[in-house]
Amino acid sequence: MNERTHSWDPPLDIAEKLLNLDKEDRRKLFTELKPDSFGIGSLMGFSKIEIDEKGQASFYCVPEEFHYNPIGSVHGGLAATLLDSCNSISAQCNLDKGFIALTTDIKVNYLSQISADTGEIVARGKIDKLGRKVIFLTGELRDMNGKLLATASSTELVVAIS
Repeated sequence: MNERTHSWDPPLDIAEKLLNLDKEDRRKLFTELKPDSFGIGSLMGFSKIEIDEKGQASFYCVPEEFHYNPIGSVHGGLAATLLDSCNSISAQCNLDKGFIALTTDIKVNYLSQISADTGEIVARGKIDKLGRKVIFLTGELRDMNGKLLATASSTELVVAIS
């Protein structure tokens, strides 16, 4: 039997900071955030987060055996989680103080099998339309050779938090 442990910082600490930050400071917060410092990043083994000048996020991960499903390949939930994370953080990085974005739906298209042999993978989010109430995004998951592994389209609801 194999074993793996993980730890994380209290998520509400990050969330409280986020609410009081403008776009530029949100981008800085997520750029400086260690991927294993928040629950899902630690649990899934995210290895790196990047935010570009447009506030579009990239999440990196190295698939390992603990990501496998019973049929011997990486569970599709890893791809879905990476794509949801990069799309959601891209949305957060383009909102003003006092607003957050919540995923309302995500559609993932799996294009190629992922295994531990795939090596490091990266999910990149892109905003297609930034509205006052709704944000539409697309994401791509690729290996380090540029091979497209999965795509996603998602919708985020913009919510005011007081």
